[in-house]
Amino acid sequence: MHTKDISDKQRELGYLKDFSCEAYFDTEVGREQLRSLWTAYCLHNGLMVDTGTYDNDILELWSAVSQVEDDTAEWSDFDSFDNFMCAYLV
Repeated sequence: MHTKDISDKQRELGYLKDFSCEAYFDTEVGREQLRSLWTAYCLHNGLMVDTGTYDNDILELWSAVSQVEDDTAEWSDFDSFDNFMCAYLV
């Protein structure tokens, strides 16, 4: 991976974390938007579920999300968040 690729990936993950801070996860639309953005992020960056890189990135995203909304209709902890987020990837 080139340095440019890493910074693009980090920028995209940063956008997801910023989105998480501004999103309203009490609505299904907000949760689905985040999952769709996450799915696109994984496809852009060739991430496969349950690999080291995927796990590191989803944990980093969870860290940002859980500061805003750690309990919704879709998730109540990291495991349920992870399962929700990977639904379109498995």
